[in-house]
Amino acid sequence: MAERRLIRLIGYLFTKLKSFLFSKDVLSFLSFLVLSAGFWFVNALDKERDTEISIPIRYAGVPQHIAITNNPADAITLKVRDQGVNLFAYSRRKLTPVVFEIQRNFYEKGRIHISPDQIRGKLTRYLRPTTTILEIKPDSLVLNYEKLSTAILPVELDADIRPAQQYILSEKIQLNPDHITVFAPARILNKLTSLKTERIELRNVNDTLFKTLNIVPIENVRFSANETKVSIFVEMFTEKQIQLPLTIINQPENVIIRTFPAFINLTFNVGLSHFKSIKPGDLKAVFDYSNLKKGENKQRIQILNKANYISNLRFTPQEVEYLIEIN
Repeated sequence: MAERRLIRLIGYLFTKLKSFLFSKDVLSFLSFLVLSAGFWFVNALDKERDTEISIPIRYAGVPQHIAITNNPADAITLKVRDQGVNLFAYSRRKLTPVVFEIQRNFYEKGRIHISPDQIRGKLTRYLRPTTTILEIKPDSLVLNYEKLSTAILPVELDADIRPAQQYILSEKIQLNPDHITVFAPARILNKLTSLKTERIELRNVNDTLFKTLNIVPIENVRFSANETKVSIFVEMFTEKQIQLPLTIINQPENVIIRTFPAFINLTFNVGLSHFKSIKPGDLKAVFDYSNLKKGENKQRIQILNKANYISNLRFTPQEVEYLIEIN
């Protein structure tokens, strides 16, 4: 019973409030209030006022081999005077940066000074003709610089790439560019030997891939290019067997080495497109005379693989007996 009375009371109060708000007197009052506020706003915009605005700064024309060593201002704060409507326009729009062109002869080290007159002249062209500049902070700009050393360094791919089953890398992974010009202070540049890409890990690769990778940034070092394009070529492979003659290396001129056997049997994986194009110099079975040890009559064979499309090398025998003849 009490709940019903409360609900009826709330309904009654809501009806009265609705009638009051939408009565002619209240609507007339609100209309005059909005109109008065509009007149006040227009009047305020028509009067001159002082305000502060902050304009971003950009420096252009600095060559890559020149480094700014201090922290010059990245914005200028202006105290200006103008009609409110014009000042309102500054606050409503996103201010375009003021660009200072730095064009001059650069030495090993130096200082660039942008004078108050140069700043004021640039800002005068930037602002509205009716706007008066009362104060500029800072009133001048100073840029300290030094010339950087230059070197061309190779790019190293930081990656773990695993082709899918029955697939193999058919070509050497290509980077473009694979060398990048680097600009840095000599004390830093002397410690660098290469640049690295960002890390990538690829699994079950079964098709050719092209990716763009960022070069890992180094503090106080600039690059002529900040990324490189990576080309990864894969194809299905098959197994191939060949017989290779042993190649004797590092033996003295008066020594003849005879091995038993003189050939080895080699098994490996090769991409289908290269199955018939393996050249004699791609694979070599090497007997190295300089590795011989006294009292032993066997020598382990080394396989040299110059073809990046050949993998998973297996060979027999892995050791051969030998006989030394001296002329």
